[in-house]
Amino acid sequence: MIPLDIPVPETGKLTQLADDLYWARFDLPFRLNHINLYMLDTQDGWCLIDAGVNNEVTAAHWHMLLEGPLSGQPVAFILITHHHVDHMGYAGALASLTGAPCFASSDEAVHGHWLYDLAPQEFGAILSRTYRWYGLPAEIAQRVAQNGSRYRANASPLPIFQEITAGEVIHTRAGAWEVRIDTGHSDAQISLMDCQRNLFLSVDFLLPRISPNISADIRNPDFDSLSHYFTYLEEMTSLPADMSIFPGHDWPFRDGGARATILIEHHHERLQQLEDAAQNQPLSVALAMDVLFGRAFGDHELYFASGEARAHLTHLVATGRLQIKRHDKGHDLYVPV
Repeated sequence: MIPLDIPVPETGKLTQLADDLYWARFDLPFRLNHINLYMLDTQDGWCLIDAGVNNEVTAAHWHMLLEGPLSGQPVAFILITHHHVDHMGYAGALASLTGAPCFASSDEAVHGHWLYDLAPQEFGAILSRTYRWYGLPAEIAQRVAQNGSRYRANASPLPIFQEITAGEVIHTRAGAWEVRIDTGHSDAQISLMDCQRNLFLSVDFLLPRISPNISADIRNPDFDSLSHYFTYLEEMTSLPADMSIFPGHDWPFRDGGARATILIEHHHERLQQLEDAAQNQPLSVALAMDVLFGRAFGDHELYFASGEARAHLTHLVATGRLQIKRHDKGHDLYVPV
């Protein structure tokens, strides 16, 4: 893929990407330390795409933008692409600040509210039970049971979302952006494409440098999210090479079809690693993490790394390459068929 020669916007400023499209970069308090947020210029005012995580840094940045480069017209609406806390966490506060309605796909709104509405002790209990099924050490399962809700810690009270559906079109001053909805990195992430101008807001499903996290959903860890992501990537391999792609992290780029091919190969390599490892010993999710990553994680990254390992094992089961057996200690083991 080919990086576009576009300067990263400074805090409180916007970089113009097209006649109707602007880019802001917000800081994140995680290892992945930034998120790209976008603004569309419509006849009714700004469409703000995603909100960032809920903290004082995000709040200060939004105040700078709303009192500065976004101050010339009202905010017409806020579009939240998916429920992950770096995208949805500040949505409620941003809606209150601007008075604008919030839109999301139905499944993403439901998932965000489910996570936020869980009492801290409920979230801790679910995650602790999940980690025990994964075969993680008892002290980790005990610790996360006491840590409360990692989602609520990074989100303001969520708004009531109005539903947006695939195929709807957002008309701007310079073009028309069609909504697509895909499953994989999240339940039903919204992305936007203006085919006439060869522009694609891919958000988190197609990133230029890192592989989007494909994790098991703690509500239903047997759901094969990776299969859906492969379907998405296969479609993305046919993107025009000169289409400008604007992702949720890192930098704008072209040659998205080549990037999709690389991601397909990456996940097939991981699947083969796990299938080969299972020939030597039964795999728990914890052991699968060692195979895939070979390092220890802090609590924040552990959530995603364990979910990623579980998603790949789930796909191997769904495609008939492994099967599940229950260890007498209560955790799942994955063995050859």
